[in-house]
Amino acid sequence: MTRKTDLSLIVNVADIDAEPREYRLTGQAPELLQLVDRFKIVSLENLEAHVTVKKMSEPKAIHISGTVNSRLVQQCGVTLQDVPENIDEPFELLLVSPETAAAFDEDELYADPEAPDYDAFEGDSVPLGEIVVQTVAVMMNPYPRAPGAEVKPIAGEGVTVNEDPLEKPNPFEVLSKLRDKS
Repeated sequence: MTRKTDLSLIVNVADIDAEPREYRLTGQAPELLQLVDRFKIVSLENLEAHVTVKKMSEPKAIHISGTVNSRLVQQCGVTLQDVPENIDEPFELLLVSPETAAAFDEDELYADPEAPDYDAFEGDSVPLGEIVVQTVAVMMNPYPRAPGAEVKPIAGEGVTVNEDPLEKPNPFEVLSKLRDKS
């Protein structure tokens, strides 16, 4: 059975077991307005997530997976025009003990593109709504551009664009010429 809730959902760790539980989180209007301010974006039309949560025994972790769907608008970094963006992406996260996270870091598990994301976790509750919100923040285009927007280089002394670097004299050669004059 899928439980429907808003983005404030916090799940008690004692309620999570090996049997997967499904949740459908939907951002309500006040939450979406808060996220617009938090993310510094133009608008956030919707935010939904279908999430499955279960405990794992090996590694000892809480496994969170699902899909995030969102429609948002950011400003173009060049022209400041509105740039719409649709996010419809799966995600997967393991919440592990700080010791396990340190071991994963040491083994450089984060460098394995096939491995799920993981985060150190302590406590008796999982802020599932906040995990969804942070997942959207990571999935958003960090450099939104309007179609055809280009960065125009500013010409000036010492600035080159798609040109060979300026030849600079060897600093030791310059110093040796100064020494010869003294």
